[in-house]
Amino acid sequence: MHVLEAIRSRRSIPRLVEPAPDEADLRTILEAAACAPDHGKLRPFRFTVLRGEHADAFGAVLEDTYRARCRDQGTEVVPAKATKERSKLGRAPLVVVVSAMRPAEESPIPWTEQLAACAAACQNALLAATALGYGSMWRTGEPCYDDRVKAALALSPQDAVVAFLYLGTVPEGLRPRSACEPDLDGLVREWRA
Repeated sequence: MHVLEAIRSRRSIPRLVEPAPDEADLRTILEAAACAPDHGKLRPFRFTVLRGEHADAFGAVLEDTYRARCRDQGTEVVPAKATKERSKLGRAPLVVVVSAMRPAEESPIPWTEQLAACAAACQNALLAATALGYGSMWRTGEPCYDDRVKAALALSPQDAVVAFLYLGTVPEGLRPRSACEPDLDGLVREWRA
């Protein structure tokens, strides 16, 4: 698939099924991600793969951190929300957590640019998955900002969880929206002196 076709046809698919990318395709997807533009070649991105029983175990981490957030905020645990936290990784057969590792020493490259490199890595991964025939979904939410989730991923509080990338096969019979046909009106302007 041509890169422009992948860009125009990529769609967020909320629920994906088996098969997940096999090892060779996953490697291709992650290599594409690691080719993201990266000012200073700091390689701030890290990829944590969650699948099978390990994704189930991480679902328990997400539920536990939800319950802890409720305690911290003095709010009631909503049982349906707790169940959703535990089971949400099951929306895809494979999830890649994309994290940004903040350098221990101050860098001349601003942190915002390192986060941008990680976002570019996410987009590269999504486009590679699309080009290989897989569906995908970029998810975020409260777990991305919870230090307990970061700790479970062996990250420091200063690091960032940029995305939970859900990867798998588009369910049979699901018709994603048509290809992107962007309307540039109001999005583009030409600066003149």
